[in-house]
Amino acid sequence: MKRTILFIAILLRVSLLTAQINPDIKPEPTDPKPIKIGEFQTFTADNNMKVFLIKKSGYPKFRISIDFGVPLIPEEREPEARKILSEIFSRGNLNYSSDTISEITKYYASSVGGFVNGVSCAGMKSQLETIMPMMVSYITAPAIDSLFVRESATKSALRVRESGKAPKKAAVKNFMAHLEDSLAFYISISPPKTEERAEVYDTITQESILSYFQRYMNPDNSYCIIAGDFTVDQANRLISSYLKDWKSGSKFNQESRSTYSYNFPETRRIYVVDKPDAVQSRISVKWPLKDAFPYGDNEPLLMVMNQIYGDGYLSNLNQNIRLDKGLSYGAKNFLSNNITGGNCTSTTLVRNEETAYALENILFEMLRMRNELVSEKVLNRAKSGLLGDFSLSMSNINSPAITGFGMVKDKYNLPDNYLETYPDKLRSITAEDIRRASQKYIKPYECIVFIEGKVADIKGTLEKYGTVEYYTTNGERMD
Repeated sequence: MKRTILFIAILLRVSLLTAQINPDIKPEPTDPKPIKIGEFQTFTADNNMKVFLIKKSGYPKFRISIDFGVPLIPEEREPEARKILSEIFSRGNLNYSSDTISEITKYYASSVGGFVNGVSCAGMKSQLETIMPMMVSYITAPAIDSLFVRESATKSALRVRESGKAPKKAAVKNFMAHLEDSLAFYISISPPKTEERAEVYDTITQESILSYFQRYMNPDNSYCIIAGDFTVDQANRLISSYLKDWKSGSKFNQESRSTYSYNFPETRRIYVVDKPDAVQSRISVKWPLKDAFPYGDNEPLLMVMNQIYGDGYLSNLNQNIRLDKGLSYGAKNFLSNNITGGNCTSTTLVRNEETAYALENILFEMLRMRNELVSEKVLNRAKSGLLGDFSLSMSNINSPAITGFGMVKDKYNLPDNYLETYPDKLRSITAEDIRRASQKYIKPYECIVFIEGKVADIKGTLEKYGTVEYYTTNGERMD
């Protein structure tokens, strides 16, 4: 009897294990669980520094970063001081050398960094009293030594002078890159970057570096992001305790803004640059989005639309070009949402003789997105993939998505619950929303097509898609 019972138990166990590992049996989906990011709070510390707190109750790790309001590099008017200060930070500080910091952080599996743009530290909360002083010392005890400043300035002055004497390297001829730049949708007309000057290095002193440091690296001109199991009172006391010697200053305001001129295509235009020895053609179809700004209300919709159209292995574009037609190893659409208003680029690499056919299928998929309703299966797959990526991006206390949100929250006037509500925005998107978005943002008739390939194999096959201009590698117009 005992043997029989044991045998039955073994059979049941084996059958259960078989069912669990059978790749043909897909698990049933469960209701999505809420993504726990943490409690967001913003406050001004006693030293007048703006603080963004992400409270994670019970979490054993922490991360603290302080970002200085230094000028953006294109607008920096003192690149010499910035360069020397960057070298000073790379050596550590007066209390801890870079080697000491490296040794301690490796022992505790933590991190501490000091840079001209900001400082940061991360590790186990139980080791905070060991890690925090190393980060704070970059601010309260910078190693701005007069001898090092002079040596660094002398070397930099010599480097700048030698670079001016060196013969200029012949410019690499890449007409396609030049052509794409000349036809860019958003052309910057911002002030040019200030270059380093040897004569300025000749005059730099310890006092001028200290002046730069105090002007930009003060609590009034900085903001702090704290993630971990801290209350507002605990975070404020932490800052007051460790940064009590940090001298106050004034807030720096950028004197200029990045500005652009706009050059949107009104019709489809095709440009082909000859690569006589090429066996494949590189195709790029580009168009502007005009209002795809970071953290915009339309961002979740744009992400789902792009996931379906061209981002990923199972996107319409890749399934058509690679899986169905076998024209390429892959096709992808890159969607960029930025301060200029954003743009898209659909790209693939195919045999020269298949160039026109591949372009036809790219345009077909663009039109299909505009005209057809996507199926619920495709829509849910796209949303699930994005939700999965979002969940993973929120899982780490050092998450760039979380810290990045803290850095731009005030700039874009975002609510504290922006990240918590983002998944709901993705889930609420419908097939009709995707079609309307595609009709607005996917532009098969208002785009620029760039092709690099062998003109002898391509010429005469593209004209039915629009006006075509052919160029040599050197940029000479071909008949």
